[in-house]
Amino acid sequence: MQQCLEYICREFEKVKDYLHRPTPQKELMIDNLFANFMHCFSEYPFEKKRYPKEFLEAANLYNAGDVVVHKRFSDVGMRYLLLSDFYDYVKITHLDRKV
Repeated sequence: MQQCLEYICREFEKVKDYLHRPTPQKELMIDNLFANFMHCFSEYPFEKKRYPKEFLEAANLYNAGDVVVHKRFSDVGMRYLLLSDFYDYVKITHLDRKV
């Protein structure tokens, strides 16, 4: 797993309670993690084969400037949910423990 994705998972642990305890600081962290997520998926195409198509499609459309996808992810709650799904996927599949 790429270092940028490992970083996202590590940092996401700090905001896992966002939906129950939102703060401006956590919102900023989510925004930054989301931007890192989108950048990471665009920078490492070989990494994409490890993940479900839903992550790849979201990243590809977002990075291509798709208006509908940008509107969906303009909501911090949607950004959080994407990061949460990614975090859960990594933990369930143990990708964070594979080299």
